[in-house]
Amino acid sequence: MAEQTEDAISLKDVQLGLDNGQFTLRKPTSGKSDVWESFSCVIDANGKKLPFVQCDKCLKVLPFCSHKTGTSGLRRHSCPITKGQTKLAFTKSLLVPEKFKKETRDKCVQFVCQDIRPYDTISGKGFTQLAQHLVDTAARIGKFDVCEILPHPTTVSRNVEMRAQSLRKHVVEEITATISKFGCAVTADIWTETYRKTSFLSATIHYVNEQSELHSRVLFAAPFDPSTSKTGENIRRHLLQNLRVFGIDATDMGKKIIFVTDRGANMISALREYTRLNCTAHILNVTLSSAFGPAIIEKSPEIASLLTDVKKLVTYFKHSGQQGKLKKSLKQSIETRWNSNFDMLNSVLEQYEDIASVLTESNNYDKIGRISISTLKLLVSFLKPFKEATDDLETDNTAPSASLVLPWSVRLIEHCTSATKDPLLSEIATVCVTRLKELLSADSTSSHSVHMLYKIATFLTPNLRGLRMLDERGRQNVIQGVKEMIEDLKFDHAHDEDVEPTPAKRPTVLHKFSDWEEEEESCGSKSLDVQIQEYRTMKLELSSQQNILQWWNSNSSQFPALSNLARFVLCIPATSAPSERAFSLCGRILEERRSVLKPSSVSDILFLHGNLK
Repeated sequence: MAEQTEDAISLKDVQLGLDNGQFTLRKPTSGKSDVWESFSCVIDANGKKLPFVQCDKCLKVLPFCSHKTGTSGLRRHSCPITKGQTKLAFTKSLLVPEKFKKETRDKCVQFVCQDIRPYDTISGKGFTQLAQHLVDTAARIGKFDVCEILPHPTTVSRNVEMRAQSLRKHVVEEITATISKFGCAVTADIWTETYRKTSFLSATIHYVNEQSELHSRVLFAAPFDPSTSKTGENIRRHLLQNLRVFGIDATDMGKKIIFVTDRGANMISALREYTRLNCTAHILNVTLSSAFGPAIIEKSPEIASLLTDVKKLVTYFKHSGQQGKLKKSLKQSIETRWNSNFDMLNSVLEQYEDIASVLTESNNYDKIGRISISTLKLLVSFLKPFKEATDDLETDNTAPSASLVLPWSVRLIEHCTSATKDPLLSEIATVCVTRLKELLSADSTSSHSVHMLYKIATFLTPNLRGLRMLDERGRQNVIQGVKEMIEDLKFDHAHDEDVEPTPAKRPTVLHKFSDWEEEEESCGSKSLDVQIQEYRTMKLELSSQQNILQWWNSNSSQFPALSNLARFVLCIPATSAPSERAFSLCGRILEERRSVLKPSSVSDILFLHGNLK
């Protein structure tokens, strides 16, 4: 890991960065000296090592540069924690006697029971950091009454708000220049909490930073005024107003901001003036909901009977106490949970023999005896690609997912088309094909087209650049889309301001014959057609595990326009799942604190949770 220069940042800046969470600490993995048992390296927000370390005991920050001073300066550090000691003693942490471990276990039991907290609170990162801080403080100042150091809940509440405000300013500074230049994507969703029935509008931002790293940040979960209806106009006003807090003006950014949402009528209306993409995971869920709806499933009696019998079987195990006899829990189908039919059927298929044994012992074999194992396998096999597609598209935000929409869409349509030939699946598969073609269509000549942005993302994924899932006409449409988008967004000029001017060459004897010299074409002056042609025909040196964005960063000088477009398009998520995950956290926050928490506090806590590193 490369170190930054000491001149680029001061010791005061480092201390401030550690205090506000901008910088983190990490134990070196390569250093063999025992000095590293008492010091940690300072790491910036981009994961780079700064030329500073912090003492684990007294928390003092010291300059350190491995190739200049080595560890001798760290050994001379006078740590105030161990009195009467002029140098820090580099010894391993003392082993905790079993007696104290038992006392701690008892206190943890008392804590979770007395304060009604989940068991995993004890292993939470925030709790362990607090506990370590208290231990370190006691080591520095001696034994003290913990009530003297723990703040009042009101003080914590005020500081959550202050910390959130401070961190928002930092986030604005970090993202403004990047997103105004290269664009970004925003996922948005609406959710109503259970206790006060307060509705929240959430937004997450996705962008590629200067180091060609994909970032995803929770921006807010802003509460609606209870008297405000969730019309398209009100949603648009609420969304744009809260985005401006982070320096994101959707009106000024124009086509450089892409929204990804579900297909709710009010959300579609709110973003009609902007580029909005449908959440692909919602499309897959709607497709399966349509295919397994009452009107369709009654035309496939054997499938309908199988689903009914499996649901009854799972319900029996849940209610009879037999669940504990199985290695894994059986999953029940729930209409609001995506891929729940697959989860239910697969959980039964994986333990079919064990289930049969348990039921035989209790003289209830008929509950599984009427379930056809061959039909069960057939239906699980049909639903499995939908599950895999959803999992792939709902990425963890560390890798691009936009390039997967086109391949998975084509693959699922092919899969369902093939399944229409099976008599048992014919009705269901036919509906899936029809719905996929309807829901994936955009303003294109194709009746089942994926949005052009997602097609371009596939083209800009080197391993898929051939677009072999499309016909020749489709491939040429994507190439034309690439050209139009680069020209429209002026991405072919985006690097101009970053390129240093070439120093003037010293005249030589050959300069007298310059009118006969061969002209040298620079990479930056290549026409877009030349860049595209070279990209399509170049020998590819990219493994399936290599980071796509880093590949574009390495090849940006050869393909400047395409590289800039890749930074924009590959940041677009395939689904609105990031906003839904934010609401899942909101639910946990409110469940912990019931209805006593202000809606604005929920947004602050959610923002800090997603942005404090």
